[in-house]
Amino acid sequence: MDTLWTLVQPMRRDIRRLGRASLSVAALTAILASTATHTPANADGYIPGAVWTDSQYVTDWSGFYVGGKFGGTWGDIGWAQHYTEFVLPGAAGQEASFSPGGVAGGIMGGANLQMGYWIFGLEIGFVGTGLSQSTASPSFPATDTFKTDIDWLLSIEPRLGYTFDRTMVFIKGGWVGGNASLSVAGVGTGGAYKTFKTDEFVDGWSLGAGVEYAWWPSFIVGLEYQYVHLNLSTAGSCDLCLIGIPIGTEAAITGGADISSVMLRASYLFRPEDGF
Repeated sequence: MDTLWTLVQPMRRDIRRLGRASLSVAALTAILASTATHTPANADGYIPGAVWTDSQYVTDWSGFYVGGKFGGTWGDIGWAQHYTEFVLPGAAGQEASFSPGGVAGGIMGGANLQMGYWIFGLEIGFVGTGLSQSTASPSFPATDTFKTDIDWLLSIEPRLGYTFDRTMVFIKGGWVGGNASLSVAGVGTGGAYKTFKTDEFVDGWSLGAGVEYAWWPSFIVGLEYQYVHLNLSTAGSCDLCLIGIPIGTEAAITGGADISSVMLRASYLFRPEDGF
């Protein structure tokens, strides 16, 4: 009997060890299964095919994008002419006002870099505005005609955004330039009808804001507002004219333009993982 007990005792210890090992394996399997059910692929709001950043549950907006925008634009423009050829008393130096408006559209492109929920970017845009209006001279009698044409705008704007998964709100601002044609027509000093025109590149600054939505991982739609201020004054060599001392040549045109626009925008985002 003692011999039999001696043989059975080691077997009992091996059975207890095997039982503890089986329990450990079962616990580890349960933990792995629980972790798998909480991966981003099963998280609420996950976009199939989208890459996730270091911030959990945030769609990746990094990459290069190209697209277009379309909407409406309007302006508040004022400028004065300083030509001396017109016989109209007091015509020179008086400012004419314009309030043109219309449809605008163009193209844009840029790059985004996402750090957590923040987006840092740079955007370049080209928009055809077609802002054009004529008005009678501010002098009496109003025989002269003033005309303003601002055909297009080119912008280079840094952009800062904040994401809420598929949605990003952003602000932007920077440099803007465009083509401006300013003309005045009326009776000249010799009694003949004359037209004087300046057609040149003008520039200024911009400030805007908007919202974008990742309708699909790489297809982005949005809405934006942009304000632009342009300096319409032409160059002159009369530095003392501003204080009433007419020594030199005064600028032919002085004035500025304030332009606003609201546009729908759509773009395609080329992500780093796409190979671009």
